[in-house]
Amino acid sequence: MNKVTENPWEVLGIDPSADKKAIKRAYTSKLKLCKPDEDPEGFQQLRAAYDAALAHLEAQPQQRVKLSSADEQPSELAEPEAIKPEVLPDTTPAMHFETPQAQPGTPPQLNSELQEFDTELAQLLDNSYRRNQQGAWQLLIEHPVCVDLQSRRAASHRIFHSVLNYQKSERAEVTPLDIEVLVFLNLHFDWAEDQELEQQVGHPDFYNMTHKEMPEPEVRIEPVGDTSNIANLFIGLTILCALGLIMISI
Repeated sequence: MNKVTENPWEVLGIDPSADKKAIKRAYTSKLKLCKPDEDPEGFQQLRAAYDAALAHLEAQPQQRVKLSSADEQPSELAEPEAIKPEVLPDTTPAMHFETPQAQPGTPPQLNSELQEFDTELAQLLDNSYRRNQQGAWQLLIEHPVCVDLQSRRAASHRIFHSVLNYQKSERAEVTPLDIEVLVFLNLHFDWAEDQELEQQVGHPDFYNMTHKEMPEPEVRIEPVGDTSNIANLFIGLTILCALGLIMISI
């Protein structure tokens, strides 16, 4: 066992008593400063520390019992989360999306993270209030699988297919997905340049998903104010000028 896996907490910059959410938050934060294409060795150490921390957490008997509740009640050491807006009830029938199957040879830890990501994605699309909030999608794309270079493409395709399925469903006729959300996701994942996606879904659906533009702001023409006073003033000045000329000529 190397130094990284012996003391992953030092690499992640967290306390050994941190819960699952704190571990993921620390990994995501460190990953922004240690990108795989810029620092491969540093990324491997960070990933090894992340996997070791999760493995250590799973190995604790008391943690295995509390693991499900830990996600709902973050550790006191974790950073406080922003207060979420009240979720309005969704009156439309629930719809479940088929998620892509894991590729052969995918590490078990990554498979687990992708399954967790699929659940969060489905829950977001099932929520009629949050699915049209750009901030809710921003939280989703901050998930480790969207940040990690090894799984980012898989996460991008999962979001694309799930959103496409929703757009083609009957639910979209009741609560359509805002165009601002589609533009946001397109810009973040650069779907328009993904030829693999185009081959998977076909040109019509691919074009409808990737060629969205923000609507032009509505131009409002303000009504012209009452000009009667200005006209009266102009007439008065004209009369005064005429009288002045008459007085001079006399």
